Amino acid sequence: MRLGNHKIHDRIKSNLIIEFAPQQLTSYSGLELIKRYFRIISLNNRIRRAFRAHELSGDYTVVDMILVFVSLWLVGGERLRHIEWISDDPLVKRLCELTSLPSYRTLSRWLAQFTNDSLQALVTLNSEIVFEKLEDLDLGTITLEFDGTILSCGDTVAWAFRGYNPHNRHAKSYYPLLCHVAQTGHFLQVRNRPGNVYDGKSFGLAVIRDCIEQVREKLPSARIEVRMDCAFFQEEILKFLIRENIRFAVKVPMWKWLRLKDTINSRQRWNHAGRDLAWFKSLIQLECWNLDLELTFFRIKISDTPRKGHQFDLFTPDDGVYEYSVIYSTMNLSPKNLLDYYNGRCSMEHQIAELKGEFGFASVPTHHYQANSAYQQISVLAYNLMRNFQIDTNLAKERNPGVSRTNLLQFNSLKTLRLQWINVAGRIVNRDGRKHLKLNHNTVRENMVQRMTRALEKLAA
Repeated sequence: MRLGNHKIHDRIKSNLIIEFAPQQLTSYSGLELIKRYFRIISLNNRIRRAFRAHELSGDYTVVDMILVFVSLWLVGGERLRHIEWISDDPLVKRLCELTSLPSYRTLSRWLAQFTNDSLQALVTLNSEIVFEKLEDLDLGTITLEFDGTILSCGDTVAWAFRGYNPHNRHAKSYYPLLCHVAQTGHFLQVRNRPGNVYDGKSFGLAVIRDCIEQVREKLPSARIEVRMDCAFFQEEILKFLIRENIRFAVKVPMWKWLRLKDTINSRQRWNHAGRDLAWFKSLIQLECWNLDLELTFFRIKISDTPRKGHQFDLFTPDDGVYEYSVIYSTMNLSPKNLLDYYNGRCSMEHQIAELKGEFGFASVPTHHYQANSAYQQISVLAYNLMRNFQIDTNLAKERNPGVSRTNLLQFNSLKTLRLQWINVAGRIVNRDGRKHLKLNHNTVRENMVQRMTRALEKLAA
């Protein structure tokens, strides 16, 4: 049945009068569920315990400031100045357990107090949050992935240098290195670095060694795997992983001294693993490294008509018809499965993008190196807490990642969670001596909130 025009349209003849008045209204009703979760996992006590030996001055405690940062990112803020736009929301104040939020200048000055020792407290706290969930899941295999990401900085930011910035090579930047757990999407570690530090230098080996030692200590029965991009194809890293009997896969760069291009051009017959995929294996002797490596060469057909004058080089390893890649691995996988396994690390790129876009990781809030490093640690902590929240409330559904070793669970991005149930308007009312949070009726949202509430009650029991 068609509706009449008078039932569809409404006549608007005047403007609404806009007034501002103190009211118990919130734009972020979903923070109540997150507050309950933080209380169940005793987050406040964990933060106090981690900073027991570190004193940071100010009117606000360490717990207060960390919760303010977490609240800022959860509701969509990206920069410290955005705190002004949420400072009067009652649910934000409730999550932080504060009657008034600090200004952005107070946040900046607080971050500037961090030293190497107090920064380590954040590292320990983040590791505790991650390993607690990994122990609960009782995973047989832990796949660690390592990669760096560029953060552009201003000219006056401490320890920011010109280096590996693909967007603006003349801009100063940081180049933090992250360790990612493929099965759950957690970030186990983040180490801030100047923008001119290459992934494969000794700094990268130190992070790899530290992460592997942590996993062995906390999860002694788990089998450890590592996969890395071509920046980590370095003598020290390869020998360390081989010596420690760690199964790994690393992409091999098209360096001239490796003569990989000559090996590809001289190959007459390729083994086919599909319509467009072919491979072969070849033993390469690296006398300068004292290593003999069996490399797997792949080519994927990308075109039937190559462009004229197309170059085959390090950054575009294709000849216009086939795209080539080379992988060195100690994994016991068929060539096709090896390529799928290595390509599984692309999921880390998506999670780095979420970390930078939704948890404020891409911002550089101060001119101090340690302050910016602390900011990154708190950002990663907030990300990992939301991963744990989705697991504990059954929002993350099981999936079969197959040989690619990606997430075992299907997570929602923070952007989706905001739309579904975090950034929801509500009114706080007093009834029967208790405060109630009233939301507008929406069947889908109501069912989801009820499911999460039951899951939290079960977790607290």
